[in-house]
Amino acid sequence: MRAITFTTLLLLLATIGTPHAAVTEVTAVVDKNPITIEESFRLEITANDDVSADAFDSSPLLQDFVVGRTSVSRQTSMVNFDVSKTTKWTTTLIPRQPGQYTIPSLNVAGQTTSPIQISVLPASASKNVANDLFITTEVDLEEAYIQQQIRYTVKLHLAFDLQRGSLSQPEVKDADIRQVGNDKEYTDIINGKRYRIVERVFAIIPNRSGNFVIKGPYFEGEVIDSGRQSFSFFNKTKTVSRVAKNRDIRILPMPEDYPHHWLPSEYVALNEEWQMADDERIEVGAPITRTITLTAVGVVEEQLPEINSQYTAAFKAYPEQANTTTVQRNGTFVSQRTETVALIANEAGEFVVPEVKVPWFNVKTKNTEYATLPAKTLTISEAQIATANLPVQAETTPEQATPVISPSSPVMTPNWWSLSSWILLLLWVSTLVAWWQSNKQRQIPEKKASTSNRSTDSWASLQKALMKKSVAVAEVNSLLEAWLRVHYQQPQASLSSLLRLVNSQELSTLINEMHKHQYGEAENGAWSAKPLLNELQRLHKEIRKEKSTDDKKLAELYPN
Repeated sequence: MRAITFTTLLLLLATIGTPHAAVTEVTAVVDKNPITIEESFRLEITANDDVSADAFDSSPLLQDFVVGRTSVSRQTSMVNFDVSKTTKWTTTLIPRQPGQYTIPSLNVAGQTTSPIQISVLPASASKNVANDLFITTEVDLEEAYIQQQIRYTVKLHLAFDLQRGSLSQPEVKDADIRQVGNDKEYTDIINGKRYRIVERVFAIIPNRSGNFVIKGPYFEGEVIDSGRQSFSFFNKTKTVSRVAKNRDIRILPMPEDYPHHWLPSEYVALNEEWQMADDERIEVGAPITRTITLTAVGVVEEQLPEINSQYTAAFKAYPEQANTTTVQRNGTFVSQRTETVALIANEAGEFVVPEVKVPWFNVKTKNTEYATLPAKTLTISEAQIATANLPVQAETTPEQATPVISPSSPVMTPNWWSLSSWILLLLWVSTLVAWWQSNKQRQIPEKKASTSNRSTDSWASLQKALMKKSVAVAEVNSLLEAWLRVHYQQPQASLSSLLRLVNSQELSTLINEMHKHQYGEAENGAWSAKPLLNELQRLHKEIRKEKSTDDKKLAELYPN
């Protein structure tokens, strides 16, 4: 027992006393070569020291391969009191195309590995087991317009039982990608073999024109390894992985000098609903509610424009905040924008509510079309004053004019308590007025604090979005509109009207440049959000300075 304890102590002292050696050698090896296009292989990087897991950077491999999960393991051994340590990284790689490739020299802790030549054979030379798992993809359009939805369908074919698995989404630069609906599962027989098929649909919305490459999704999972004999209670599993082929698409720009809001779609429609107190008669002062709904297929709600509805001076219009939503129908987005306005006529007569037109670009006919609501004539009549049904007084004669009082009739005397009742009523009303004024004064700082918090939150969201590497113009418009609405306390105002309140020519110019770059041909290189961010930060400082001045004035008017 003493010998064991003494030996353990010596090993511990030797481990502690051994100085930390720097990395002197890094090696890279692959588990198979050549490989087929439908196979994955493992790359192992080994360093002869204990180093950080972040020392290995796999980004140089992304140019030619799909890089899967990377695991890190460490090992410490001692031989004759000589301690050695190693760190090993294991990464799964999948080639996208057949051919000859080179795994470049990789730098780990100041040391580099030797390059490795990899031969990737075409799919026809693959083994039969590779056909048990494969991925196919489809696109409904190989040529589309900017911001037009492209439906991208992925089908994962499995001929064996899967223990677990994960499927990534496709990758496209300068495009929004969203999954449409839930996964579908069904079985099918292909070339005499039964497959379980998992189908997933994505919507790809490009934000610029040009040629795009859709990088296929990557699948990685675990299946039961039937080739290994095991007498343990648990089944042995093996890792399988596949990657789908890339697809090329071409995105067309907006037509040159397009004068309207860009709304590319297959179908756009306008619908309206009127609600009146009396369907047959509209009186002056009676409220009328008009609800207009804009529906568009193949776009998301951020792409829908405001509905430009006009009314004559005979009506007072009270619009509500617009509601937008996006739903999924048969693998396609369907978006709606609903605007509701309350109308109150202030004079009688016949008045025409002008027609409403929303321009949109038909991606099938490649022409500009209009969703239209026809003009409507409303007849407003004078308000009728309701009169009470009073009993008709009969004509009296002189004899009937003198009332006859019988001894049993009660004698009506003045109400001596009426004066006190009026006094109590006046006191009660005075108390209500005093309470209302006190509550209103107390709510003023609370309302200001709430407005300040919402302004701070909306400004932080706008600033964070502009600091990202890539940001969509729809997101900038939405966040800028939200911030300005809170600042000017106009929750119903549009972005264009808010920009007129800002009265900054520099800000308007920068926003127009952003729209031209994102929705037209990019001729001046990549658009930078930094000038727009700088201008907004300058305006934000001016707004805070003005607010500070106003607060000081209020402090003088209402001292503690």
